[in-house]
Amino acid sequence: MYKWKEVLMLTDKGYSDLKKAVAACTITNLALMLPFAVTIQVFAELLKPLMAQEISWTRMWFLFGCGIASAVLVFLASKNDYKKTYVTSYLEAENSRISIAERIRKLPMSFFNSKDLSELTTNIMADCSTTEHVLSHILPQLGANAISITIICIMMAAFDWRMALSVFITVPAALLVILG
Repeated sequence: MYKWKEVLMLTDKGYSDLKKAVAACTITNLALMLPFAVTIQVFAELLKPLMAQEISWTRMWFLFGCGIASAVLVFLASKNDYKKTYVTSYLEAENSRISIAERIRKLPMSFFNSKDLSELTTNIMADCSTTEHVLSHILPQLGANAISITIICIMMAAFDWRMALSVFITVPAALLVILG
Protein backbone atom coordinates (compact mmCIF):
# COMPACT_ATOMS: atom_id res chain seq x y z
CA MET A 1 0.00 0.00 0.00
CA TYR A 2 3.03 2.26 0.44
CA LYS A 3 3.39 2.34 -3.35
CA TRP A 4 0.09 4.24 -3.57
CA LYS A 5 1.72 7.12 -1.73
CA GLU A 6 4.18 7.54 -4.61
CA VAL A 7 1.72 6.80 -7.41
CA LEU A 8 -0.90 9.27 -6.19
CA MET A 9 1.68 11.79 -4.90
CA LEU A 10 0.17 11.75 -1.41
CA THR A 11 1.53 13.69 1.51
CA ASP A 12 2.28 11.85 4.74
CA LYS A 13 -1.03 13.05 6.14
CA GLY A 14 -2.83 11.98 2.96
CA TYR A 15 -1.30 8.52 3.19
CA SER A 16 -2.28 8.28 6.85
CA ASP A 17 -5.80 9.42 5.96
CA LEU A 18 -5.98 6.76 3.23
CA LYS A 19 -5.19 4.06 5.78
CA LYS A 20 -7.83 5.48 8.12
CA ALA A 21 -10.33 5.49 5.26
CA VAL A 22 -9.65 1.80 4.55
CA ALA A 23 -10.19 1.02 8.25
CA ALA A 24 -13.42 3.04 8.33
CA CYS A 25 -14.75 1.30 5.20
CA THR A 26 -13.87 -2.07 6.73
CA ILE A 27 -15.81 -1.22 9.89
CA THR A 28 -18.77 -0.13 7.76
CA ASN A 29 -18.66 -3.38 5.77
CA LEU A 30 -18.64 -5.43 8.95
CA ALA A 31 -21.39 -3.30 10.50
CA LEU A 32 -23.55 -3.97 7.45
CA MET A 33 -23.47 -7.66 8.39
CA LEU A 34 -25.36 -6.97 11.64
CA PRO A 35 -28.81 -6.25 10.12
CA PHE A 36 -28.40 -9.34 7.95
CA ALA A 37 -27.64 -11.49 11.00
CA VAL A 38 -30.64 -10.07 12.88
CA THR A 39 -32.90 -10.70 9.87
CA ILE A 40 -31.74 -14.32 9.65
CA GLN A 41 -32.53 -14.79 13.34
CA VAL A 42 -36.00 -13.26 12.88
CA PHE A 43 -36.73 -15.62 9.98
CA ALA A 44 -35.49 -18.58 12.03
CA GLU A 45 -37.88 -17.57 14.80
CA LEU A 46 -40.79 -17.06 12.38
CA LEU A 47 -40.25 -20.50 10.84
CA LYS A 48 -40.55 -22.31 14.19
CA PRO A 49 -44.31 -23.03 13.77
CA LEU A 50 -43.45 -25.05 10.65
CA MET A 51 -41.31 -27.31 12.86
CA ALA A 52 -44.07 -27.69 15.49
CA GLN A 53 -42.45 -25.21 17.86
CA GLU A 54 -43.80 -22.01 19.31
CA ILE A 55 -42.54 -18.51 18.53
CA SER A 56 -40.75 -16.87 21.46
CA TRP A 57 -42.14 -13.36 21.55
CA THR A 58 -39.58 -12.25 24.13
CA ARG A 59 -36.85 -13.28 21.67
CA MET A 60 -38.68 -11.44 18.87
CA TRP A 61 -38.73 -8.25 20.97
CA PHE A 62 -35.06 -8.77 21.76
CA LEU A 63 -34.33 -9.15 18.03
CA PHE A 64 -36.37 -6.01 17.37
CA GLY A 65 -34.11 -4.14 19.81
CA CYS A 66 -31.04 -5.68 18.18
CA GLY A 67 -32.35 -4.51 14.80
CA ILE A 68 -32.72 -0.94 16.06
CA ALA A 69 -29.25 -1.07 17.63
CA SER A 70 -27.71 -2.47 14.44
CA ALA A 71 -29.37 0.29 12.39
CA VAL A 72 -27.84 2.89 14.71
CA LEU A 73 -24.43 1.19 14.47
CA VAL A 74 -24.62 1.10 10.67
CA PHE A 75 -25.54 4.80 10.65
CA LEU A 76 -22.62 5.72 12.91
CA ALA A 77 -20.20 3.56 10.94
CA SER A 78 -21.39 5.08 7.65
CA LYS A 79 -21.07 8.60 9.03
CA ASN A 80 -17.51 7.86 10.16
CA ASP A 81 -16.82 6.21 6.79
CA TYR A 82 -18.01 9.33 4.96
CA LYS A 83 -15.82 11.64 7.02
CA LYS A 84 -12.73 9.48 6.76
CA THR A 85 -13.16 8.65 3.08
CA TYR A 86 -14.70 11.53 1.20
CA VAL A 87 -13.91 14.59 3.31
CA THR A 88 -10.24 13.70 3.78
CA SER A 89 -9.76 12.64 0.15
CA TYR A 90 -11.18 15.94 -1.09
CA LEU A 91 -8.88 17.84 1.27
CA GLU A 92 -5.93 15.83 -0.05
CA ALA A 93 -7.02 16.54 -3.62
CA GLU A 94 -7.15 20.22 -2.75
CA ASN A 95 -3.61 20.04 -1.39
CA SER A 96 -2.37 18.27 -4.50
CA ARG A 97 -3.99 20.88 -6.75
CA ILE A 98 -2.34 23.65 -4.76
CA SER A 99 1.07 21.95 -4.97
CA ILE A 100 0.65 21.49 -8.74
CA ALA A 101 -0.28 25.16 -9.07
CA GLU A 102 2.86 26.08 -7.12
CA ARG A 103 5.01 23.96 -9.43
CA ILE A 104 3.40 25.51 -12.51
CA ARG A 105 3.90 28.99 -11.08
CA LYS A 106 7.66 28.36 -10.91
CA LEU A 107 7.92 27.27 -14.56
CA PRO A 108 9.51 29.75 -16.97
CA MET A 109 7.25 31.71 -19.33
CA SER A 110 8.94 30.09 -22.32
CA PHE A 111 7.34 26.77 -21.29
CA PHE A 112 3.87 28.28 -21.62
CA ASN A 113 4.70 29.89 -24.95
CA SER A 114 5.65 26.54 -26.46
CA LYS A 115 2.58 24.62 -25.18
CA ASP A 116 -1.11 24.85 -25.85
CA LEU A 117 -2.46 26.22 -22.57
CA SER A 118 -5.95 24.79 -22.94
CA GLU A 119 -4.60 21.29 -23.55
CA LEU A 120 -2.19 21.62 -20.63
CA THR A 121 -4.94 22.84 -18.30
CA THR A 122 -7.32 20.11 -19.42
CA ASN A 123 -4.72 17.38 -18.86
CA ILE A 124 -3.74 18.64 -15.42
CA MET A 125 -7.35 19.00 -14.24
CA ALA A 126 -8.26 15.58 -15.64
CA ASP A 127 -5.33 13.98 -13.82
CA CYS A 128 -6.27 15.74 -10.57
CA SER A 129 -9.88 14.68 -10.97
CA THR A 130 -8.90 11.07 -11.61
CA THR A 131 -6.64 11.04 -8.57
CA GLU A 132 -9.44 12.51 -6.46
CA HIS A 133 -11.86 9.85 -7.71
CA VAL A 134 -9.40 7.04 -6.96
CA LEU A 135 -8.77 8.39 -3.45
CA SER A 136 -12.43 8.80 -2.62
CA HIS A 137 -14.25 6.01 -4.44
CA ILE A 138 -11.87 3.20 -5.36
CA LEU A 139 -8.90 2.59 -3.08
CA PRO A 140 -10.59 2.73 0.35
CA GLN A 141 -13.44 0.47 -0.73
CA LEU A 142 -11.15 -1.95 -2.55
CA GLY A 143 -8.86 -2.33 0.45
CA ALA A 144 -11.78 -2.57 2.85
CA ASN A 145 -13.52 -5.21 0.74
CA ALA A 146 -10.38 -7.36 0.67
CA ILE A 147 -10.04 -7.13 4.45
CA SER A 148 -13.77 -7.65 5.07
CA ILE A 149 -14.01 -10.70 2.83
CA THR A 150 -11.05 -12.27 4.60
CA ILE A 151 -12.53 -11.60 8.06
CA ILE A 152 -15.97 -12.84 7.04
CA CYS A 153 -14.55 -16.01 5.49
CA ILE A 154 -12.54 -16.73 8.64
CA MET A 155 -15.68 -16.25 10.76
CA MET A 156 -17.71 -18.38 8.35
CA ALA A 157 -15.08 -21.14 8.46
CA ALA A 158 -15.93 -21.59 12.15
CA PHE A 159 -19.41 -22.73 11.04
CA ASP A 160 -18.68 -24.59 7.82
CA TRP A 161 -15.37 -24.60 5.95
CA ARG A 162 -17.06 -25.50 2.65
CA MET A 163 -19.28 -22.43 2.81
CA ALA A 164 -16.27 -20.23 3.61
CA LEU A 165 -14.36 -21.76 0.72
CA SER A 166 -17.26 -21.22 -1.68
CA VAL A 167 -17.40 -17.54 -0.70
CA PHE A 168 -13.64 -17.08 -0.81
CA ILE A 169 -13.28 -18.74 -4.23
CA THR A 170 -15.11 -15.80 -5.76
CA VAL A 171 -12.24 -13.48 -4.78
CA PRO A 172 -9.77 -14.70 -7.45
CA ALA A 173 -12.59 -14.67 -10.02
CA ALA A 174 -13.43 -11.07 -9.07
CA LEU A 175 -9.76 -10.14 -9.27
CA LEU A 176 -9.58 -11.55 -12.78
CA VAL A 177 -12.66 -9.53 -13.77
CA ILE A 178 -11.13 -6.35 -12.31
CA LEU A 179 -7.81 -6.92 -14.05
CA GLY A 180 -9.55 -7.86 -17.31
